[in-house]
This record gives sequence, structure tokens and C-alpha cells, in this order.
Amino acid sequence: MRRRLPCGEWVLRWMDAAMELLIGCFVAVYLLVIPFVGAEKASGYSGISEKKTACFYALAGLFLLYGLVRWTLELVQWRRFGCRPRRLTWAQLAALGFWLWTLISAACSPYGEKAWVDPVAHEAALTVSLYVLLFLTVSRWGRPTLRLRNVLFWTLTAFSMLCLLQMLGKNPFGLYPKDMSFYDGYDVRYRGAYLGTIGNVDLVSAFLALVIPILVIAARKKPLRTAWPLWTLAAVCGGILIWLRVLCGLVGLLFGAAVSLVVLSPARQRKRVLLALAVLTAVGIAVLWSFDLPVQLFHELHVLLHGRAEDSFGTGRFYIWRQILERVPDRLLLGIGPDTVRESGLMPFVRYDELGNVAARATITDAHCYPLQILYCQGLPALLCWLAAVALSLKRWVTARADRAAAALGSGLVCFLGAMLFCFSSVIIMPFFWLTIGLLEAEAARNQRENPLG
Repeated sequence: MRRRLPCGEWVLRWMDAAMELLIGCFVAVYLLVIPFVGAEKASGYSGISEKKTACFYALAGLFLLYGLVRWTLELVQWRRFGCRPRRLTWAQLAALGFWLWTLISAACSPYGEKAWVDPVAHEAALTVSLYVLLFLTVSRWGRPTLRLRNVLFWTLTAFSMLCLLQMLGKNPFGLYPKDMSFYDGYDVRYRGAYLGTIGNVDLVSAFLALVIPILVIAARKKPLRTAWPLWTLAAVCGGILIWLRVLCGLVGLLFGAAVSLVVLSPARQRKRVLLALAVLTAVGIAVLWSFDLPVQLFHELHVLLHGRAEDSFGTGRFYIWRQILERVPDRLLLGIGPDTVRESGLMPFVRYDELGNVAARATITDAHCYPLQILYCQGLPALLCWLAAVALSLKRWVTARADRAAAALGSGLVCFLGAMLFCFSSVIIMPFFWLTIGLLEAEAARNQRENPLG
């Protein structure tokens, strides 16, 4: 006969299964949801931000409900059986600090209700609050299981197939305007370039920088007969990233790969890896300093190494960063309010053609550097709390690097952070960041509880 579990343990088993189901649904539904033509007021990519935001609010509400039920059960157990609930980790406390200061910043913002709920940007205080609550719920009760990895695999497979079809000139689901395709973007027939179920190619590249390392580390040290689907999907995602030629994702992936290589290498090989990376870095810097290569990125690095910088560098990012850094001291502690960059009156970025005529004019709506965005919008204390939450979780990653799930999540997180130094924040991809760091914190904490001396 099967042993019957005690009532309390039986309930917790069901709650654990419910959390796994919630995370799996979040990954699949949130990544793949799109506004269909004819079913939405703003169909295709013109309505994708609104669709994703509504979907995120609904899914985050389910996580919030789960957290309330689970916390109530823990309090009941504490009262009836003396089972004291686990204390919050330092990373969770830092995230709470980030949330608290975000609310203070919104309350003191000169832009009023736009700092709380913004129908254009969708990353005001309400959305940030749901980010943190998602992280707290997942980091306390979640776990990166094999089933969740399989959900990620099949969801990414569907996402990649859609991207490949679009890059072959097709228009499934009518996401592009009628008679247009992926290649009509980049200011050919419409501004920007869009791909997959995410949209803006900068966001797609940052997302790929997050998931490719997770696939690679999950396949590492496994027999090829069982790991080949993971390797194949990672190669397809890498090919899409290279095809896009969006530097923020490529830079993030290379940066994260270097850091992960050092962290995950066996101790006896770590010094050799560090030495090899140092030599490659020194050679690269020497080449870039000595030669002005005919590639825009390398040319800009060459000029920077010689002590010169221009506003146009980084596709105008230097222009944006300079304006923001000049204004940061004015509201260093409180910021201007969450996601209110578009309201702050920054001078637009203007690009000229060879004849000196205005080729494009763009309103600045984001810092195009996530830490700088937090500093400008929510203030220095919020940035320090966010950095502390990230650093503490990455410290756990280093400690728990022998755990395959923690190793994969930490590597993906580092690559994503590298990409977000040059990418803009959006509700379309930031929930995946908070979900990843939440699962990393949960797995590393569980690993520490089960192996307190390891």
C-alpha cells in the first residue's frame, strides 16, 4: 500500500505542483501570446505591447494570489505546529528595498499619475511592483524542474520557427502590415525592425542572450544522444541572433560567456581560463588601438581608445547617456519617477544623411541602459538595492555552480545583464529577467539548505 501523507504535507505537495504549473504557463503563454489580426483594435506589432502588458497583469495576479494562499498556509502551520516560516533572504530584502524606493519615487514624481500607470510605456510603478512580487513568489516557492526546462524548450522551438519563417520573408499571423515583411523594416517601408512574438529586434536579441546559455548549460556534460535537441535549438537561436546583427545581444552573450567560463570551469583550470581571456582581451585592445577597422563598432572603439567620443556612437546611445547623466544630480535620491523618461524633455536624437538633411528624428523614451534607467527614474537608493539583489543572487550562483539548474540560470542572467547595459527596458522581456533571477535564488537557497557544508 502507498503511504498516506500527512494532511499538511499533502497540501504543500499540491501547492508545489501548482507553482510549477504557474511558471510553466507563464513561460509558454507570455512568450507566445500575440495580438491577432481582426481580434484586436491594434493588431500585429502595433498592439503587441498592450497585449503583453494585459497578459502580464493577469499572470502576475495569479502569482500574487498564490503567494497570499501559500503565506497564509505557512502562518497556520506556524501557529498550529510551531513550524516557523523561512526568513527572507538578503536578495529578497534588497528587492523589497528596490520596490519600496520605487514607490517613494513615484509618490514624489513631478509627473504625477504617469509615474504610477502609463498607458504608453507600461513600466511605471504598478508594473515594477508586479515584477518584484513575481520575484518574491518564485524565489520563495519556485523550483527549476526538468518539466519546466521542457516547457522552455518547446516554447522556444515554436518561437524560433516563427522567427525563421519571418526571416525568410513570410508573414505568419499577419504581424507585419499587409504586403510587408521583416525586410521592410529598418526604415525601408516602416520604422524599426520586428521579429517573433516579442517585436523590437533589440528586445529579441536581449531575450536570446538570456535563453541561449540556459540551453547550452543544460546540455553540457550530457550524452549527445539525449542532449542533441538542446544543442540544435541553441544553435538555431544563436543563428537568429547573428542574423539580426543587433550588437546588444551579441555583446551580452560574449560577455556572459566569458564570465560563465571562469565561474563554471573546474578550479584547477580556472587560472588558465583567466589567463587566456586576459591575453585575448589585451590582444583585442591592442588591435583596436592600432587599426581603425572599417566596421562601425570597431571604428567607434578605436576612437574611444584614443580618448575621443561622439554623440552618435552606439547608434546615438552616447547622446542619450550624456543628456541623462547631466540631469541625474538634479534628483539623485528620488529620481523623476518610474519610466517617465519621455516626459522629462530630453532633446530628440537626430540623424543626418550625406547631404546634411535630417534623415530621422527620434524622441528619447528610454535610457537604453537599464541601470542608468533606474538611476535616472527611481534614484540612487533604488539602483543600489537593485544592484544588491542581482549581486547577492549571482554570489549564490557562484556558490551553487555545481548544480546544473543554478549554473544554467546564472549564466543566462549574466548574459542578459550584459545585453541590458545597451538595451532599453520593456514589459515584453523584463518579466523573464525577474523570473530567471527568482528561480536562481530559489534553487541556490534550496541547494544551500540541503548541503549546508557544501
